[in-house]
Amino acid sequence: MDRCVNWFLAILMAAMVVIIAAQVWYRFVLNDPLSWSEEAGRYLFVWISFVGAAAGVRYQIHLGIDLMDKLLPPDAYRVVVIVVNLLIQIFLLVIIYWGFKILGIVQFQESPSMHLSMRYPYMAVPVGSILMLINSLRVTVAAIRNETLDKEVRV
Repeated sequence: MDRCVNWFLAILMAAMVVIIAAQVWYRFVLNDPLSWSEEAGRYLFVWISFVGAAAGVRYQIHLGIDLMDKLLPPDAYRVVVIVVNLLIQIFLLVIIYWGFKILGIVQFQESPSMHLSMRYPYMAVPVGSILMLINSLRVTVAAIRNETLDKEVRV
């Protein structure tokens, strides 16, 4: 799963770079801006943010305070990691629930330039949250088993 997520992120980022570069080229060189590129870049950025946050949960690279790691004994710190991840999982379940609820509301709205159903940009919220939940569960299980997940990013 990690490789699929990493490849998906790489493809999204490459697509965003190409689209934004094309927009700059068309606007400033050809003096004929693309009408859809800014919107496409924004939606790609939203997807990159949510799926990238899921990768951040997996590789445990989100901003955190490592003071507890330094102050607490290893077993107590492991309990803190488990409790924090359980709280994160509860929050993510709420986000997933409301993320799917909002899809029903926005499914008939169209984006202004691309005439795309707004369901697709908004789908980044529940999809990214599901991936974050899966990765948070993996981190929790590893902590319960007193194991560490490989933190090397592989594509």
